[in-house]
Amino acid sequence: MIPNRLDALMNGLLNDTVFADLVAPVQHALAFVRRAASVGRVLSMERFIALGVWRQLQGMGVLREQVQALDHLRDQLAPQAESVVPLARSTWSDALASTERRAVLQAMIPVLMREVGAVLPDRLAGVPGLDGRPVRAMDGTYQEESAHYRRCTPKQGGEDNPKGHGELVFYNLRLGLAEDALVETRSRHEINLLRDYDARPGALTQEARTLWVVDRAFIDAAFWDRKKRTQGSTLITRMKSNLVVGSRAAMPIAKTPENAGVLRDERITLLSSSQEWRLITLRTRQGRRLEFLTNDFGLLPGVVAFLYARRWDEEKCFDTWKNDFAHAKAWGKSPVAIDNQVCLAIITHALVTLLLHRQFGAESARDHKALRKQEQRQRKAPGAPDGTERPDWTVPLFRYTSKISRQVLRFFKHSLLSPASPALYEAKLRPLLAAYL
Repeated sequence: MIPNRLDALMNGLLNDTVFADLVAPVQHALAFVRRAASVGRVLSMERFIALGVWRQLQGMGVLREQVQALDHLRDQLAPQAESVVPLARSTWSDALASTERRAVLQAMIPVLMREVGAVLPDRLAGVPGLDGRPVRAMDGTYQEESAHYRRCTPKQGGEDNPKGHGELVFYNLRLGLAEDALVETRSRHEINLLRDYDARPGALTQEARTLWVVDRAFIDAAFWDRKKRTQGSTLITRMKSNLVVGSRAAMPIAKTPENAGVLRDERITLLSSSQEWRLITLRTRQGRRLEFLTNDFGLLPGVVAFLYARRWDEEKCFDTWKNDFAHAKAWGKSPVAIDNQVCLAIITHALVTLLLHRQFGAESARDHKALRKQEQRQRKAPGAPDGTERPDWTVPLFRYTSKISRQVLRFFKHSLLSPASPALYEAKLRPLLAAYL
């Protein structure tokens, strides 16, 4: 590949455009990563990330479409440029499967998240009892294999997961963004993936005093006993029917707005654990009876239930990745390529959120049209079929939606080449946060 093949395209893409505004933080974050400048003589890390973000936003799941679209784009941006494909398929495929690039991406994401954290509001500000602790959710999702991947499941004598590639994603509930992920192509239980991730250098599960909000599949008493004893980290989950309770003792329930709907708060022992746990029973506004399990004794029981409900934010993140980004299907067949694709999804989501808040500030960057729908549901009578499960005390805490509006994402998809200016964002982007077209 001739080095200047890509120059004309990238110069046009990044010449004072919306796309240039969007990916500007990448260069700053890469400056803090060793080896970033030395990776890729033909396709630099900065260009690799930029083109990966572009592909995610365009929703292009097929490499041939990406190559062809970039070729047409180059003709539009630089008609006098050399008439050759600016990005060869082999160049992108090799870059996507590069372990060096994976190391750079994984080192860059925490740097980018620190920058994001300095700009984005704290979505859990005002929740009593958290005291600045990190609050994260983790959950698994599945991704369809690439066309070149030859699945061989355990029934066929192999190890591949029949549901697709597994992704264990770690989500920051304060920022509303995914921060890390573990990819696994084999058919393995979620708790085994968690243990594998925990053994990684720099794993988020090693951070002290973290409050984890997890699905029942991640209940492993010995694992969480150790986390609480050595790191002060605790978890919130739902009660599991096969857990054997040894003893129960009722705890007093404070008469506060946060505890509305709480029926019981019990100190219990589990036969599988060496420590004490809490079992909280709550009746929702819709009349459902739910049981929550936690080893955190410092939170109000109603707050425990509220935080578990915030797991929904991560589910909406998966929805964005699969239905708005190009992440429903793997771009490559190697685990490294899948890792790099997940990193690019995390980066794309962070960059879009960061640009919105930098342009409009925390208040104006809210999705006001979606918030109005939430308020309408909240005003419904308890038990109404189109009402909400949220208790009234949480209404002031729901100031930010779980998902980036699809019409906002369409703005980035279709306006990436537009000349960037405050006037453009005010005229074309802000109205998409205020009302549905």
